Amino acid sequence: MDIAGTRERWRSTYQMRRDQAKDLVDRIPIIGRLISEFVRIEFIDRCMLIAAQGLLALVPVLVVLSAFFPTLVGDAVGQFSSASGVGKSGTTIIQNELDPATVRTHTGYIGLAITIFSATSFSRAIQRMYERIWACKHIGGVSGLRRCLLWLIGWLMTLQIFAAIKGIISGLDGLLGNGFEFFLQGLLMTGVWLVTSWALLFGRVPWHRLLLGAALTGYLGVIYNQGSALVMPPYVRNNAEQFGTLGIILAVSSWLIGYAAIMVASALLGRVISEDPTVRKVVGSWRPVVAWARRFSSPAAPTPPTADPDSRPAGP
Repeated sequence: MDIAGTRERWRSTYQMRRDQAKDLVDRIPIIGRLISEFVRIEFIDRCMLIAAQGLLALVPVLVVLSAFFPTLVGDAVGQFSSASGVGKSGTTIIQNELDPATVRTHTGYIGLAITIFSATSFSRAIQRMYERIWACKHIGGVSGLRRCLLWLIGWLMTLQIFAAIKGIISGLDGLLGNGFEFFLQGLLMTGVWLVTSWALLFGRVPWHRLLLGAALTGYLGVIYNQGSALVMPPYVRNNAEQFGTLGIILAVSSWLIGYAAIMVASALLGRVISEDPTVRKVVGSWRPVVAWARRFSSPAAPTPPTADPDSRPAGP
């Protein structure tokens, strides 16, 4: 075996691929900026941090709230279980392992308050992610904690609303019905993430610059949830058979890592694409058309009558 020849072929192949990548970056500058931005924000660390906070803070608060207020947050827990692919089998296993009366007895209302406040670490991780992407200074302290707590409460309420809306539109069948359901879910999720990014950034970034990232997060999240409903239930079931409740926790953590990757990548893509000179030039070229359309669609203002130069005011 010619080891020297093999090493030389590998080296030449590597150099050729590297030169091709550099040429692609030179021809399409946005790719080079995307790569540098992914490195700057520490993409993998951001995803792992959000997923870890979701597993350690968000999941316990859902369990505790469902034990204390089953009628208020039952739909939210069901929505989260459905989105993460836990399904009915995984939920049944968790319910058999955790008795709501025991949870209420051992937790108490003081423990409930502590659990809710500790769950703000999940929203703080999302806040730091947006601040890192948009290069904004971190806002902490009482104001930051209050904003994160309000966002967490609003997010739980949104899960309840989504569960109700999903129950209403789930009766739509056919290609048209499924397309309308996908469009409506993506639109609602876009609104949620648009408000989320604007609120956690304390309004320091304008709405229109956050819109693309929110739309990517919303629609990619809907696709991810629909795919999870097909892929995750067998995976959760196999893990539960092997490891019990621990297997379900491992499956949920895997799902959270994937969703966190969608959140971080979508927000970063939204900023890079919206700030790209070529994209801004294309968008700017449509402004005269939009202005003309607005001028054409708006009713013309009545022209004031002109005075007749030959007319003279009547004398006394």
